[in-house]
Amino acid sequence: MAISRYPEGDGALAAHRRSRVALLQVDAGLRAAVPERERPLAERAVLVPCHEFGPGPWRMESLRRDGDAVAALIVRGLATREITIAGRRSAELLGPGDMFHPWSSSDPVVPTTSRFASGSGAVIALLDGRFVAAARRWPQLYAVIHNRLAEQLERAALRAAIMALPRVEQRILGMFWQLAERWGTVRSDGVVIELAITHELIGQLIGAQRPTVSLALQELGSERLLQRTSHNVWTLRHDSALALPDVRPIGTIHTATLGDERDRDEPDGSLTIAAGG
Repeated sequence: MAISRYPEGDGALAAHRRSRVALLQVDAGLRAAVPERERPLAERAVLVPCHEFGPGPWRMESLRRDGDAVAALIVRGLATREITIAGRRSAELLGPGDMFHPWSSSDPVVPTTSRFASGSGAVIALLDGRFVAAARRWPQLYAVIHNRLAEQLERAALRAAIMALPRVEQRILGMFWQLAERWGTVRSDGVVIELAITHELIGQLIGAQRPTVSLALQELGSERLLQRTSHNVWTLRHDSALALPDVRPIGTIHTATLGDERDRDEPDGSLTIAAGG
């Protein structure tokens, strides 16, 4: 995927500072992956490049200088990754523990651009050669990374399903429940999410236009299913998930087959599965 440069007039680039960070001191999940008696050594060994971005769009070229890094890991803050295709924008929110790969230089079949920005700043650690060497000694470090990537894929699959819901009100509720799972606080009056988010960004997250999102939020608020209780605080009513469609399976699961796999099937295209015994 191509990483675009920011055109003039798109806002000032975020302030940027590069340093190094003891990764295991700032990431509790990775720290717990190392046996306790070896943690002091691991904390000294896993000293990786660190980039601190202020509010605003990021200049991704600054991350590309660390060419041996296998991934970028968000240590602190929230970031928006915006993807534009055919004049339409989609977005995803990345938070602490999430990873991305900003070094891809391959040209996509469908022309797209990808941009990153943060509303309040973010700290990014790069998993470089030192991390790879440490993971050889403490393989559970890789297990943590793989588990997080699997969780990100699962969230992405769920968001795709949410975007397929027929009504925008349903998509908004589904998205906010997904956000609540990560950053929500359960209280007596509902699940509270402290999040500064615009109607425009909500629309990019669920595949809807901003005016439609604004109308849907008014409807949800009037029904007290989702309310903006203060400037940056959203409250989901405990039973608001009941407004989402039934989750029972619908019909059969449709499948696809690659050409070389189809050639190995039966002549009529059916696949014979032998019963065990």
